[in-house]
Amino acid sequence: MRTLSLIIVMIVVLMAVAYAEDATVLPAKTLRVDADAATGFVSESWNDHSERVNAPSATIIGATIGVSYGFTEWFTAAFDWSPGVTDTDLTSIDVTNDGNSAEEIYEGLGDFALKGRFQLVGHNAPILSERFRVRITPSVVIPFPGIDDKDALGAHTWGVGGDVSFDTLIADNFFVNVFSEVYLFPFRNQSKTNNKWEFSLEASPHYAVTIGTVSLAFALPVNWNVAQGHGESMLIDGISAHVLSLRPSLALKLTRPLAINIEIEYTLPLYGKNNYIAHTITVKAPVNFNLAKNKEGEQR
Repeated sequence: MRTLSLIIVMIVVLMAVAYAEDATVLPAKTLRVDADAATGFVSESWNDHSERVNAPSATIIGATIGVSYGFTEWFTAAFDWSPGVTDTDLTSIDVTNDGNSAEEIYEGLGDFALKGRFQLVGHNAPILSERFRVRITPSVVIPFPGIDDKDALGAHTWGVGGDVSFDTLIADNFFVNVFSEVYLFPFRNQSKTNNKWEFSLEASPHYAVTIGTVSLAFALPVNWNVAQGHGESMLIDGISAHVLSLRPSLALKLTRPLAINIEIEYTLPLYGKNNYIAHTITVKAPVNFNLAKNKEGEQR
C-alpha cells in the first residue's frame, strides 16, 4: 500500500519520550538524572486522506537517558540519549509499492542531543517576573557512531534545533504552558527514519496539589507533531506526516518515608495523516542531586 510507504516510523513517537515540562530550569548546582521508558502498540494508521486504515500490528519499546546540570539559577546544560529498542511485528508492509510485502524491523541505538536551557523570564531570570516564565533551549543532535543500517532507529545524521517554552501563572498551583520545538536535519543518509525536519507545538494546563508528604501534579497537553522526510526515507520528498494527540499525565512526588518522583503519561492520537495511530504509555523517573555546599563544606 502506498500509504504505508509514506508513514513516519512510529519509533519517532517514542524517541522523544519527554516533551514540555515547564518554562523553568534547574536550581544552581543541581544535578538531575532522567530515566524515561515508553511502550506503545499500533494496529491502524491514517492514510493521505486522514482516513483510518488497518495496519500491521506492532509493539514498540523506547527509552531515553538524560543528564542535566544547573550552572546558574537561569542556565542549565543537558545531555539526552535515546537507546531505543523495538519489538515489531510489521510483516506485511508494501515498502516499494510493487505489491510485494516485506518484514520491516527497526532497532538499534538512538542519537545524542546536547542542549543548553536558558530561562530568560521568571522568578530568578535576567528578566524578573512573578507571572510569566520563558525558556529557550538551543540543541544539537549528534549521530550515534558506527550505525549504517538503513533500518536503525533515529536519524543518525547531524541536526540542529531547539524549543521555546512559555508559562502563564494563573495561581500558585496552576499554570498554562505553551511549548514549541523544531529540528532540522539537512543531510540525507540510509536511515529510513531520517527526516528533513520535525516540528511540534503543544499547549497544556498544569495543576498541582500537596497533601501532607505527597504532591500530585496533573497535566493535559494537546500536541501537534509534523515531519517531512528525505527522498530516501520512509517519507518521500514533499510529503509530510502529522498527528494531533492528547497526552494526559500524572506526576507523583513523595518525600517520606521514601523519596519517590515518578510521572506517567498516556498518548492518545486524535487525528493525523500518513502516520501510524500509536497509543503509548511513558514512565518518567527523574532524580535530583543538590551539589551545593553549606558553610561547613557538607552537601545540602
